[in-house]
Amino acid sequence: MELERLRAGYVALGTEFYVPENLRRLTAQAEAQLSEGGIDLVRTDPVVALGDEVRAIKELKSGEWDFLIVNTMNWIDPRAATRVLYEFRDVPIVLYSYGGYTEGDTLISPAAGAGSTALRYPMERWGIKYRYLFHGPDMPMDVENIVKFGRAAQVKRKMRSARLGIVGFNDMGLYTTGFNVTTLRGLIGPEVESFDMLQLDRKMDALDDDAVKAEVAQVTAHWEYPLGRPKDEVIERAVRMYMATVEFCKEKQFDAISYKCVEGIALCMNAVHSVPSALTATAGYPYVDENDVGNLCAELMLKWISGQTVTFIEHYEHHPEWILLGVDGMVPDQLTDGNPQVKDISTVLLDGLALCSRMKTGRMTLVCLSEDDEGYRMHIVSGEGREPPQWVEMGVPLPSWPSVKFYPDSSVRSILDHVQSQHFGAVFGDYVDELVELCYLLDIKAVLDV
Repeated sequence: MELERLRAGYVALGTEFYVPENLRRLTAQAEAQLSEGGIDLVRTDPVVALGDEVRAIKELKSGEWDFLIVNTMNWIDPRAATRVLYEFRDVPIVLYSYGGYTEGDTLISPAAGAGSTALRYPMERWGIKYRYLFHGPDMPMDVENIVKFGRAAQVKRKMRSARLGIVGFNDMGLYTTGFNVTTLRGLIGPEVESFDMLQLDRKMDALDDDAVKAEVAQVTAHWEYPLGRPKDEVIERAVRMYMATVEFCKEKQFDAISYKCVEGIALCMNAVHSVPSALTATAGYPYVDENDVGNLCAELMLKWISGQTVTFIEHYEHHPEWILLGVDGMVPDQLTDGNPQVKDISTVLLDGLALCSRMKTGRMTLVCLSEDDEGYRMHIVSGEGREPPQWVEMGVPLPSWPSVKFYPDSSVRSILDHVQSQHFGAVFGDYVDELVELCYLLDIKAVLDV
């Protein structure tokens, strides 16, 4: 999976009273650094005098971009500069202060610090969502933090057109998975559409038998069976459910999906959700159990921020120093250490399969998105996923579920004081900064355990 390229509007601000050729040289250096950092620019020439803003606004509006970089190169023409900012006051903006340079033993300061500080407070007063960044004299631009802010802006835009699918609703009557469809659409952006188990069952029955057999051969080619190979019909049913789910995702343009898995798939469809959901997630559609729409949003955010495959993960045990986090028989192939391990758990949850694969270890970022009385809050946790002990969920045979022994950067006690759900969305790597920026842009309260 590759990250979508960032696109930014770009305008340099200055004044005609400074040396024009130096300003052109400095802004060319800035544009080169931004492009090398992975940002495609919809650019316009510097705004240095009243009237330049008319041309700049027109040129910036000629293309599509995720956020605007306003690069203050030296002192500004305040009226021209603020007209640009006011025109784009509804989009995320990086206000950048470009550092000076040394010639011989003398620091040359174009006074970008003056120009940028003259703009920051008016931007705040106008309610602009912005990040004020800078670099020191003779130093490179702070492209890293520009990219983090830009990635958050891009995800905000993508969430506005996201579509989430759910099979069933309110599994087990949980209170940690509830959501208001109007609030979610209004504040964060995704549409939510449900389809029922009858539709899923009919889609499964309608699949071409030869196509199913071919898919079974493809997905099981590297499976291993620590408890013996399950019956062919059990494997085929799991693959059919996965194929039908992916067809629904394609037909309805869903970006992510959730099953009513306990009181739905398991009780009513003579199947176990684990392998179908794992295969669906492997195919690029984030999945979460139990109609947890908040964490489906969180997983989608993680996917688009990181460019990686994500999963949900659950609390199982709490120790003063670590948390046992596991997934009930599902894990995407991309997060598996070694070949997928598949076991038949027909004696426990009807006729179905579950994964008992080893999960990868390493740095992890965990998130949980929930409604609160004012809108939404996101619990953000960072730490290290290490090898788990041998363990089982009561009533389920060994080998263990995919899991990690998670050592948080904060404390277990702090996490439990902030916990919002039995679920986390999870990704390997450190994406705390990008998530904090996204929370700021979407007016989500960030609760940090990092």
